[in-house]
Amino acid sequence: MVEQNFLNTSNNETLPLHELMARILVAEETSSRQILPFMGTMQWLNDYLTPQSFADFVNAILRGIGQAIFVNNPLSGLLILVAILLQSPWMGLMALLGVIASTLTAIALKINPDVIRNGIFGFQGTLVGLALATFGSLANGNGAWNPLWAIAVIILAALTTVLMNTFGVWFTTHFKVSILGIPFHIVTQVFLYLVLLIPQPYFHWGFGIFSVSASASRTLDWLKILASFPISFSQVFFVSNLNLAILVFLAVALCTPIGAGVGLLGCLASAIAALVMGIDPEKIYTGFWGFNSVLTAIAIGGMFYAPNFRSILIAGFSVLICTLCTQLLGLIFNPLGIPFLALPFCLVTIGCFLVVQHSLPSLVPVALYTITSPEEHRLRYLTAKDVISNFRRQLESAIQGTHHRFLFHTADSSLKGNLRYIFDAIDQDHNGTLSVQEFVTHLHKANATISEAELAYLFSRMDIDNSGEIDFEEFGELMLRHRRLMSKYQEFITYFLPIDTDEDESISIEEMNVALSSVGECPLSQDEIIFLQTKTGGNPLSWHQFIEVLLLC
Repeated sequence: MVEQNFLNTSNNETLPLHELMARILVAEETSSRQILPFMGTMQWLNDYLTPQSFADFVNAILRGIGQAIFVNNPLSGLLILVAILLQSPWMGLMALLGVIASTLTAIALKINPDVIRNGIFGFQGTLVGLALATFGSLANGNGAWNPLWAIAVIILAALTTVLMNTFGVWFTTHFKVSILGIPFHIVTQVFLYLVLLIPQPYFHWGFGIFSVSASASRTLDWLKILASFPISFSQVFFVSNLNLAILVFLAVALCTPIGAGVGLLGCLASAIAALVMGIDPEKIYTGFWGFNSVLTAIAIGGMFYAPNFRSILIAGFSVLICTLCTQLLGLIFNPLGIPFLALPFCLVTIGCFLVVQHSLPSLVPVALYTITSPEEHRLRYLTAKDVISNFRRQLESAIQGTHHRFLFHTADSSLKGNLRYIFDAIDQDHNGTLSVQEFVTHLHKANATISEAELAYLFSRMDIDNSGEIDFEEFGELMLRHRRLMSKYQEFITYFLPIDTDEDESISIEEMNVALSSVGECPLSQDEIIFLQTKTGGNPLSWHQFIEVLLLC
C-alpha cells in the first residue's frame, strides 16, 4: 500500500525515477515566456551566436552597458548607448572605451565566456568611462576630448576586471553576495581623489556641485517630481535630459517590465523620503537623489530576490535606508571634494542582503550564478510555490493512508484521451492493467535502453497500491505528475539551490522548513517529519528521493 518504503529499495545502479519515467512520456514543453523574442534577456541570441566571434563580442559589449542597471539585453544596451551618445558624444565614446577595455581584459584573463558575454565585467568599465567623461568635462575640467583621459579610462576599466576576478571572487565566496559596483567605485574615486590631491598638469576635473543641501524653502513643482522618476533611471548613466531619460526607462522595460515597475516604486519612496527630510527639491528634480534608490529597489525587489510581497516590502525599506545613507555619505564625501556616485546603493544592498541572509532565511535569494531577470526569478518562485504546496497536500494524504489522484480526476477529456492512447499501446492484452512484460515490450519497440533492475524499480514505484499491476488511473496520475514537474524542473531546482546552504546535495529538515516557509507554508509537523524519516530509513533526503516523494506520495 502507500505505506511501502519507496525510497529505501532503490538500486544504486538505476537511474532516478523521474528519468526512467521520461522514457515513457516526454515532459510538456513550456511556451515562450516573453511576448516578443527581443524582450527579456534574449538568451537565445547567446546560443545562436558563434562563441568568440565579432558578433558575440558586440553582443557582450551591449549587454555590458545595460548591466549597469541590471538589464541583460543587447537591444536595451543599444538604446541606452544611443541615449548616452545623444546626451554627449564624448560620454558615449568613453563608455564604449570602458566597456571594451574591461571586456577584453576579461577575455585575456580567460574568464568564463558565458559570464563575459552576459556583460558581468563590461558594466564596470562602462561606468568608469561615463564617470570620467562627466567629471572631466565639468567647469574647470580638461577632460573633454582629451586623449589622456581616454587612456585613463582604458587602464582603470581594465583594473576593474582584475579587481572583480580577485577581490570580487573572494568577497562573493565568503559572503555569498555580489560585489556589485564596488570595483568601479574603488578605481574611480581613488583616481579622482589623487587628481585633486597630487599637483600635476595633466588631469583636472570639475567639482563642488555635488553637495547635498537641506532646504525646504523652494516651492515644490509636482510635475518635475514626476519627471524625476525616469530621470532617476537615466542618471545611472549620467544622462539628465528628460526625453533621453524616457528612452533609458523604455530600454529597462524592454528587458524587464517588473524591474522597471519596481524601480518606479523606488523612485516614489525615495522622493517621499527626501521631501520629509527637507532635501533641496532640485536634487530630486535632477534625479541625483533617486538613481541610487532605483538600483536598490531593482536589486532587492527583483534581481537578488524573486519579486513577491516580502521582497518588494524589504526593497521599499532599503530605499528609505538608501536615502538616509545618501545624506550621510554627502557629509563625508563633500569635504573631500569627490562624488559618492552609487556607493549608497552598493552599501545598502550588500548590507541588506547580509542582514536578511541571517535574520530571515525564509526569504530565499536567487543563486548568484543563476541571476537572469525578475520575470524569470518570479517564474521560479511561482513554480516552487506550486510544487511545494502540492507536496504538503500529498504528504498529508499519505500520512492518512490515502493516495489522491487529483491531477487525473481534474484533467480534461482530451488529455485523458492522450493518456489512454499511450496506455492502450502498452496494454497488449487489453485487460485494463499493465504488467512488467508489457512494459518490456513497449520499451523495446520504442528503442529505449533500460536494464532489468531499472525496469523492476520503475514498475514497483508506479505500482502505487502494490497489486503487481498498474491500472489506468495509477498510470495517468503518475504521468501527469511527472509531466507537470518535469516541464518546469529546471526552474524548480534552480530555486532550491540557495536553500541547500551546506551544499551536500541533500535536504535536511531545517532546509525543508525554509523551503516551506519561503512559499508561505507552515513548517513540517512532527508526524510529517517521522513519515519522511521512515521513508528514508533515517538518512538525509537526497534530491532524487525528494523528487520521488513529489511523484509518489
